Amino acid sequence: MANLKAYNIALKGLGTGEHRFDYQVERKFFEYFDGGIAEDGDISVVLKLEKQSSLIVLWFHVEGTVKIQCDRCLDLFDQPIESENTVYVKYGEEKYEEGDDVVWIAPDESHINVAKLIYDFIILSIPIKHVHPDDENGNSLCNPEMLKKLAQMSVKVEKEKPADSRWDELKKLLDNK
Repeated sequence: MANLKAYNIALKGLGTGEHRFDYQVERKFFEYFDGGIAEDGDISVVLKLEKQSSLIVLWFHVEGTVKIQCDRCLDLFDQPIESENTVYVKYGEEKYEEGDDVVWIAPDESHINVAKLIYDFIILSIPIKHVHPDDENGNSLCNPEMLKKLAQMSVKVEKEKPADSRWDELKKLLDNK
């Protein structure tokens, strides 16, 4: 995280009250995190920080697009994302497990780096299903050549035959438990 210094927030000189930080996340940011879903994007992050005497509250607003691979046709596409997240930073010598939205730092810590938090919020805002969105007519924007190959390779499933009516009386016995 040596080159993610732009995401360091100095805590020592920061006065009590609200502060705002704006970040623009692009391809270079994603290079510092291995093996993620997204490797490129154009995302704006607005961080509002409220420093109190014993607590810091961070509000993140993440909005933009990430370039991800379509699960259906394997082409890259721009997936719009947006999320609102809150993180509480507490001071303490020991780190306690209080949930995903609490971060513990030492009382003598001079700064906090929010790059990993921003990355996590970007990745968590990506939908589980990665498929090209449909156009205004409802047609898929997936690669047509790949869809054609998928149709050729798909397994044809035979429709179920209607149940044999000779067994209906016995099935009634099973339903009378």
